[in-house]
Amino acid sequence: MTMNKRILIVLIISGMSFLAAQEWMVDQDESFDPLNLHEPSLPFLDGSMIYEIITDIKEPGERLSRDTVRVIEKTGWKVQLFSTTDFYKADTVYFQACDDFIEEEVVKVFNSPNYKIRVGNCTTRESAEELLSRALDLKYRDAWIIRTSVKVEERLIFY
Repeated sequence: MTMNKRILIVLIISGMSFLAAQEWMVDQDESFDPLNLHEPSLPFLDGSMIYEIITDIKEPGERLSRDTVRVIEKTGWKVQLFSTTDFYKADTVYFQACDDFIEEEVVKVFNSPNYKIRVGNCTTRESAEELLSRALDLKYRDAWIIRTSVKVEERLIFY
């Protein structure tokens, strides 16, 4: 290598190290204040509280009426009506199931890559089998019973 090339390489490397050693100052916009967002507070419906936001809440608060109902999750059965990887098919079946099962809870569950449409919150296998026969009568030919967590209303009576 010639002397000129060596000098050029040394100058390039020293220039790069000089630039890397400098601190680049970027002006920060500090006008954003999250305290001024004025977001709505958490919803309270019919005096019932949202329990699952903070898992430390075990008992209902003092604001609830003397006789009230709370929703708890426990192991039970649901009827899975449909499973697909296509979001739009799942959405169509979901809305159809909401029309077919007005009195039951219909949920759309996404377990990658499948969308699953499930109905009911059955605490006994027998009630799940009744729901399954109703689903089969409504032409949900892929319907089957699945054991999973369900939401159950628990009546609280305070004395």
